[in-house]
Amino acid sequence: MTEVCPAPTRGPRHVGLWALVGLGLLSASLLSWNLEAITGFKGFLDAWDRLAAYLGAFAAPDLSGAMLAVCGRLAIETLAVAILGVTTGFLLGYPLALGATRCLVLGDEPAPRWVRWPRGVLLEGCRLLLDILRGVPDIAWAIVLANLTGVNAITGVLAIGLSTAGIFGKVLSEQWDNLDPRRYAALRSSGATRAQVFLYGVQPLAARTTLSFLLMRTECAVRNASVIGVVGGGGLGAQLWDEYTDGSWSRVATVLLGLLLVTASTDLVSNLVRQRLRVDPNHPRARGTIDRRSQSRRRLQVALVALVLVLLATWSLAPAMATAAGELTRIDWDFAAPYTLGLFVPDLSLAALGSAAKHSVVPLAIGFLATVLGAALAAVLVFPASIAFQVEPHRFLGENPPRHLRLLRWLSVLLVRAFALVCRGVPEVAWVILLAVFFRMGVTPCVLAVAIHSAGVLHRVFTESLDNVEYRRLERTGGTCRAQVFAYAALPRVWPDWRTYTFFQFEVNVRLGIALGVVGAGGLGHMFKFNLDWRQHGAAATFLWAMIGLTVAIDRTSRWLQLRRNRC
Repeated sequence: MTEVCPAPTRGPRHVGLWALVGLGLLSASLLSWNLEAITGFKGFLDAWDRLAAYLGAFAAPDLSGAMLAVCGRLAIETLAVAILGVTTGFLLGYPLALGATRCLVLGDEPAPRWVRWPRGVLLEGCRLLLDILRGVPDIAWAIVLANLTGVNAITGVLAIGLSTAGIFGKVLSEQWDNLDPRRYAALRSSGATRAQVFLYGVQPLAARTTLSFLLMRTECAVRNASVIGVVGGGGLGAQLWDEYTDGSWSRVATVLLGLLLVTASTDLVSNLVRQRLRVDPNHPRARGTIDRRSQSRRRLQVALVALVLVLLATWSLAPAMATAAGELTRIDWDFAAPYTLGLFVPDLSLAALGSAAKHSVVPLAIGFLATVLGAALAAVLVFPASIAFQVEPHRFLGENPPRHLRLLRWLSVLLVRAFALVCRGVPEVAWVILLAVFFRMGVTPCVLAVAIHSAGVLHRVFTESLDNVEYRRLERTGGTCRAQVFAYAALPRVWPDWRTYTFFQFEVNVRLGIALGVVGAGGLGHMFKFNLDWRQHGAAATFLWAMIGLTVAIDRTSRWLQLRRNRC
C-alpha cells in the first residue's frame, strides 16, 4: 500500500506565511532603495518626463536600413552565442552530472569501505565542481574571460557554456536521483550493473524532463546572451547598452524590439518542439497514441534541426573564433598565469571576509524579493491564462457557456499570455534600462526588473503544469464551478511543482542579483568587478568565492528539501 503524505495542518501554513512576510520585510530593510522619483513631486515630474520621452521613441523607432542591418546581424550573433553556449554547457555538464548522481556512483548494492570511499569523493568532487561553475554567474565569467579571449562573441559563448554546465549538471543529477527506484527495480533484480540500470532504466525515464529543461535553458540562454553583451559578450546586449549610454532613445527602442522578436521567436520554436515530441496519450490535449516508428522519426527530425542550428551558429561565429584564437596566441602566459590563478586565492583577512559577507546580503535580498513578487504575480495570472479553465472547462464540468462568454475567455487567455511573454521575452537588463529611465540606476529598477521577468518565466511553467493535469482527475472533485475545481482539485496537485519551480527561480534570481550588481545594483557583482578592474586579485577572489558559497548553500538547501519531500 502506498504511503500517503499527511495533509499539512493550519499551523505550519500560517508559520510559513509569517516567515515569508518577515523575510520580505528584512530583505527590504537591507537594501538601499533609490525612490527619489516617487518621494517628491518635482522628482516625480522629472522622472515622468524622462519616461515619456523614452516611451515616445517606441512610436518612432529608428527603422533606417543601416540600423535594421545592424540589429539583424547582432540578432543572429545573439542566437549563435546562445546555441553554442548551451551546446558547450551540455557537453561539459553531462559527464559531470554522471559523476554527481548518487544512484550511479554509489548505488544501493553493498560494497567495502575502500570501494565506497573513493566513489564518495568522486560524487562530492563533481558536485563541488558543478557548484563552482554554476556559482559564478555567466556575466562574471564573461568579465574574467574577456581578459583572455578579448571582447567578442566567443567570450559570451564560453561564459554561457561554463555557467550552463553547472546548471545542467545539477538539474540532471537531481532528476536522476529523484526518480522512484521502484520504477527500475526490475532491472536491478535481474542482475544489471549500475551503468546498465542507468542507461536502460534511469535515463529513459527522465528523458522527457531532460528535454523540457534543455529547451527552457536554451530560451534562457538567448536572454543571458543579451545580458552578457553589456560586459563584452557581443550581440544585441552590447548595442543596447551603447545606445542607452549615448541617450539615443529611438535606437534603444529598435534594439529592444529586436530583442523581443528574438526571444518571442525562441519561445515559439521551443513550444513547437515540445508539441512535436509529445507522445503522452494521457496529456489533456493529446491527439492519440503515436506508434514507435513515428516517435523515432520525430525525434530524428528534431535532432537533425538541432545539429543544423549548431553548425550554422559555428559558421556565423567563425570570425569571432579566429579573433579569440589570435588573442590567446598573443597572451604572455608568464603574466597571465598568476593573474588567472590569483582569482582562486582569496584574501582571508577579517576585513575582506566581513566585506564579502556584508555585500552578499544584496543579491540574497534582491533574489528573495523578486522571487516572491514574481511568483505572486504569476500565480494570480494563471487562472485567466489557463486553456483548461478558460477554453475547455466543459470537458470536466459539462458547462455550455454562450458564444460571447467563450470569446471573452479566449481573449483573456491571449491577453494574459501575451503579457507574460513580454515579461519574460524582454531580458532583465532591458527591463533594468527601461525602469532606470524613471527611477535612475540603482537597486529599485533591478528588483522590479527581476520580479517582472520572473513573473513571466514562472507564469509559463505554472500554467503548463496546471493545463497538464488530467481532466478525469478534475471531474472527481464534484465541483460546480471553475473556481471550486481550481481551488480544491487542480491547485493541490500542482502546488508541489510550483514550489519547486519557485525555489529554483530563487537560485536563478540570486545569480541575477549578482550579475546586475555590475550595472548598478551593488553587492557582490559590483565589488568583484571593482576589485578586478583595479587588479586587486585577492579581494576579487574573495567576492568570487562568496558567490560560489551562496550557490552551494542554496543548492544544499534545495537538495535537503527535496529529500524531505521524498521521505514524506
